Amino acid sequence: MTNDRPIDDHAAISMLTYSAVIDIRAMARQHKALASWPDDDYVACIAWLADLVHNIAMGARREPLWKFWRKQDRPMAYTWSVAGPAGQAWILATLSKNGLEWTPPPPMPVLASDSHG
Repeated sequence: MTNDRPIDDHAAISMLTYSAVIDIRAMARQHKALASWPDDDYVACIAWLADLVHNIAMGARREPLWKFWRKQDRPMAYTWSVAGPAGQAWILATLSKNGLEWTPPPPMPVLASDSHG
């Protein structure tokens, strides 16, 4: 049984964005990558983490200024689908270490244009 607090995508977005900024600041100051990073290239790790949370950025707005094509019931669906195994592991570990329980969205449907190389 877990004591983690269940959260929705919007709360996950807030925590992940905040955590990423903290991790990026720490790596930039310490000149050291995250412990889970496969090598000591902290600049590459910062870039990877910045790319990951860049995909989260639009999900944080409840009412976008324009109709954003990724807007849906699960704003983390796109980020989760493009994060890859390492990004998904970081998302889950970050939320878990903060005592939060989040259910990942189902896989995004494959569009016909995506399946034709």
